[in-house]
Amino acid sequence: MMTPKEFQKQFKRLLMSRVEGMDWDDKLARVRQYLRQLEARQSPEEESAELSPSLELIPFEPGKRPVDEALYPGHGCSERVGCVNTAGDPAELGDEVWLLYRLRDLYAFVAPFERPFEVTMSAWFLPANLVDGEPCPVPGIVDLPLSPQIVSTSSYPVPKLEPAPWNSFHQTVYVATIIPARQLMPHPPGEETGGGYGWHELPDEFRARIPDGADPFTFASLFRQQIRVEIKLSEGGRTVSSESTDVEVFDTGRFGSLYARLLDRLLKADLEAQQQELGIEELHVGYHPWFPVLTIGTDKSLLYLRAIHQDLEQHRRNLPDPRWLLRLGLYLELLTCLGIFEAVKDEYPDILSPEERRAFEKGEAFAPIRAAIDPAAWKQVWDMRHVAPRAAGFFSAGPVSLTNLMRKQKATLAFLHVHHADLQKAIELAGPNLWNAQETWHRVFRDAERAVLKNSALAFPELSHLEPRWRDFALWHQRGDMRLFGLNLMPEALTGLFGDQDGIFPAACRQYRKSMNDVARWAAERHLMDYTGEECIPRNASLLEAYMDKNPTLLAALQRRDGYGAAQSVELDEPAKSQREATADDVMTLLRRTPVFKPLLDRELRRLATKARRVEYGPLDRIVLQGQRDSAMFVVASGTVEVLVRHPDGQDMPVAALEKGAVFGEFALLTGEERTATVRAIDEVVLYQITKEALQPIIEARPQLVIELSLLMASRQANLRDAAERYLEAEEKVRSLAGRIRRFVLG
Repeated sequence: MMTPKEFQKQFKRLLMSRVEGMDWDDKLARVRQYLRQLEARQSPEEESAELSPSLELIPFEPGKRPVDEALYPGHGCSERVGCVNTAGDPAELGDEVWLLYRLRDLYAFVAPFERPFEVTMSAWFLPANLVDGEPCPVPGIVDLPLSPQIVSTSSYPVPKLEPAPWNSFHQTVYVATIIPARQLMPHPPGEETGGGYGWHELPDEFRARIPDGADPFTFASLFRQQIRVEIKLSEGGRTVSSESTDVEVFDTGRFGSLYARLLDRLLKADLEAQQQELGIEELHVGYHPWFPVLTIGTDKSLLYLRAIHQDLEQHRRNLPDPRWLLRLGLYLELLTCLGIFEAVKDEYPDILSPEERRAFEKGEAFAPIRAAIDPAAWKQVWDMRHVAPRAAGFFSAGPVSLTNLMRKQKATLAFLHVHHADLQKAIELAGPNLWNAQETWHRVFRDAERAVLKNSALAFPELSHLEPRWRDFALWHQRGDMRLFGLNLMPEALTGLFGDQDGIFPAACRQYRKSMNDVARWAAERHLMDYTGEECIPRNASLLEAYMDKNPTLLAALQRRDGYGAAQSVELDEPAKSQREATADDVMTLLRRTPVFKPLLDRELRRLATKARRVEYGPLDRIVLQGQRDSAMFVVASGTVEVLVRHPDGQDMPVAALEKGAVFGEFALLTGEERTATVRAIDEVVLYQITKEALQPIIEARPQLVIELSLLMASRQANLRDAAERYLEAEEKVRSLAGRIRRFVLG
């Protein structure tokens, strides 16, 4: 509820605002006329009824989370992706999808008038495409009444909600929630938790599209559902205002289940056949040439799914946009596994159930996947599955020969070649990502490195038969360095086996980085991805390279960037704790040193400091992108950023490095113009973000500030020119900038 003082302050600000075609006397005359009209009315409710109430959904914005609304009002955003986990404990409901919305001009419906109104939510399962059926209402989410709730400030950084009154609508962002595990999943028979409806309640047409189970997230639906959600403001059954948005919900509990079938059904069955052929009783699946790439790839997926779950459930910021990686990972698993299933189906026809095979061969949802898989290529890789039989002497590695490592390497390289051809097709199916694909690529690459380190003993049991010093050589040797670990004399068999090439860890890191960079380059040429620099994943984005270069500072920074602790090693720490938020005084001190804010009075600066949003970026994270349109500037609080300009030939050229106290993005803040350069972090950086919404009330209260800011900006643009020429140019720029700033900031 507004206080009398706040009412007076807002009224004064409105009177002082510049209005085209009106001077001071015109404004006073207009106010007196309006007051006479009000006095003639029977009830103030007549006046409030003339305002048109509206409802506005706040869209998703990459890099932001709903919980941001707790500390930085106006900075929160809705989610556009959610997850269920059918492999988890049904009593642990897990993810909630938060949708943020505002109500405007609700005066007729709240105290003192209190006309009855209702805010409701409805949801529909959408078909895979328009010819595959009609949207299906989600039982239990049809005109579901919403109570007013907001993001809790007291529990930050833990995302929680608390009740709030409708009466404070003018300064409040409300939250609607969907709990996928409870509201989108049916009740299994006899279960007391986890479902919101019975499977039989869904229309026959919808259930016919999912012949392989009794929930909407099975193989036949690609382990996902697209949900349309509508939030509606109503009065007496009449819709006053409504908005809708689409949310993708993935069953992450079924992610990796197809890879698991490759391990549990295909590799084990094939190994049993090889075991009988070779007469080796103690042979186990770890010796299969396909085993390393599958087990490491599966663990890599689990690591980035962990990061995604943290983003969705805890509102962390491991990824700018978790949805793109979920789409990409899902399509890649489907393309790779179904391609392999088709390649071996004559030998192993029952990896898919009859219902799944019917969905795969006939379902509309699988049409683009059927067109994209390459069974012939996978058949060639399958031919590289044969184990190297037992050998004598140094080459003995238990039930197999040490040369089995070479067969694993050859099979892995062939697997990755076809797998990354599938990755290209998965990118096409997932859709373009021109704004944050590079940061996603970095995270996936480092999770692959972690998976290699974590699974080396499991994936390469042959090494357990070597002495520790030779095992270290096989794992860590780098090409050209034959004296690693102080070894002056090495067995001829070992050097002959490996030659002068990288050991398992350096080879895995460098080959995978090259492959991912090749895919990124291919995607960038087709405008499906974009990245800054010559390579999407440069060498200094690698955990293993930082470790082998003995660079613990970079290693710790990369670990922290990915949500782990600051351990200066390649081991995984517990998730890092949130950093302390700076006080308004700390931010004010930083802003006072910033030239662009020199015209601001202390009270204005303090107000701006309370609205500044603290953001952190890790090494090589991009903060703004050339060509992007937004309205925010940044002040560097710690660390260093570099400014790069993309030339017409596509090359990104560094033009400046900015350190503590520097600012960038001020023209975007004041004029809304597109970014003229890309800015990315060199190391770990802390920034304070200033938005148009934070600056707007300050300029509204003191309109003449526009001229002072324009003078400063024009001066900065002309700082390398002759003084006389600069003055004439600045005078023109002041007039031009003042008009642009007024139009953009004040509307």
